[in-house]
Amino acid sequence: MFNNTASPMEHLVAFAIAFVAGVASTAILGRYIDAVKRDTVEDAGV
Repeated sequence: MFNNTASPMEHLVAFAIAFVAGVASTAILGRYIDAVKRDTVEDAGV
């Protein structure tokens, strides 16, 4: 029938995609938090 076992390269590609998605989401969330903090300080007039 079909070979259902994934090759090591497929595992590496899946890990790389997940890693890049994690790095990107962390960077985006960090920039969002900084923007919210900056807006909060500006609105408070501090």
